[in-house]
Amino acid sequence: MLTLVNILILFFTILVIYQIFLASFGDSIIEGLTSDNTNNTEYKPYNTNDSNNALILAQQNAGNISVLKNQMDDLSGLNNQVQDLSGNVTTLQGQVDNLITSQNAYASSTIPSTPPDISGTTSDTTTTSN
Repeated sequence: MLTLVNILILFFTILVIYQIFLASFGDSIIEGLTSDNTNNTEYKPYNTNDSNNALILAQQNAGNISVLKNQMDDLSGLNNQVQDLSGNVTTLQGQVDNLITSQNAYASSTIPSTPPDISGTTSDTTTTSN
């Protein structure tokens, strides 16, 4: 039994170290957004120091808006997943409510309507005086 405990301690220690390693050296991922640029479009910072780049800024705005739109389109699929999950939670809640109701009905049906008759006891509450 002692070896099983030691093995479990070692296993969970390795899991914790592995998670720390992934957090330290893994890629930074933003959930819901893709990190690969399949369209070779990515957000470009603005150069506000050049006064002759009004047209360039407009084109850069259009490119950045396009990148943001693509990222938002990727998130729209998440809405369907959330709706599906919400429906599943509602169904599960109904099932749990039905289970609780049936358990209450069963518990109520197993309780006797009158207290059991136990031999050696009396229901007389009068006391005798000396």
